Amino acid sequence: MSYAIETVGLNHYYSKGTVQQVAAIQDINIQIEKGSLVGIIGHTGSGKSTLISHFNGLLKPDSGKVLVDGVDIWQDKETLRNSRFKVGLCFQYPEYQLFEETVYKDIAFGPKNMKLSEDEIKSRVLRAAAFVGVKPEHLEKSPFDLSGGEKRRVAIAGVMSMEPEVLIFDEPAAGLDPRGRKSLIGMITEYRKQTGSTVIIVSHSMEDIACMADKVIVMNNARVAMQGSVDEVYSRGEELRSMGLNIPEITEIFARLRARGIDVPASVYTVEQGAAILGSLINGRSGK
Repeated sequence: MSYAIETVGLNHYYSKGTVQQVAAIQDINIQIEKGSLVGIIGHTGSGKSTLISHFNGLLKPDSGKVLVDGVDIWQDKETLRNSRFKVGLCFQYPEYQLFEETVYKDIAFGPKNMKLSEDEIKSRVLRAAAFVGVKPEHLEKSPFDLSGGEKRRVAIAGVMSMEPEVLIFDEPAAGLDPRGRKSLIGMITEYRKQTGSTVIIVSHSMEDIACMADKVIVMNNARVAMQGSVDEVYSRGEELRSMGLNIPEITEIFARLRARGIDVPASVYTVEQGAAILGSLINGRSGK
């Protein structure tokens, strides 16, 4: 079976060969299934960003392999180039990467590098812009004339326009207010649903990951500390806290309710889930 992305004994060191050498990621062995949505969590400095930078060849392993669709991306220059189109990476604060004269040109940058026809480039730009909610009248504007939220959508559209098989987001909701965060999560979920693409999200928000992910990978001290379903990982609250991570507050509340003998599920990770369950309990007790 070939996976969307697989790593085998992956290692990367900073300041390698010097007295300051430090392991950024160490002995990483993971498999990410095609079409899945995977969340990667871990405290600052745990190795999350270094790991995803290997997925499309931005960083080269010191040892070990990165396989995309079963192929070692570093086997030759052509494979490496193609892998960078197969695996799209949206960095944290992607709006800071805008640089073209117009929104259209910024979104078209990736497809142009893929050497597609002008008609195909235009088609992809319009599709990606429409999907993220960039208005047609904004396409000929300078991206620097847009609001912060609009700039982020343009930057995401620029990665989506390459139509990658794997789309990676590094802290996609960073700096957004609750409404903007909810909108972005909805957009990512819908993108995966419509395209069938594999989506990987790096986030500090345990709640965001719980809302979306099929699988969770926890990084700690440059290694994979645990991986599994949301339920499997989030049920290990004490271990997560020891790594500087906290399960969602609503999950803690429901754990306390269960400890007091109240019949509520343990797998509650969002306020919306909790409100619905408590509402059902209250209605049931009042006979409604």
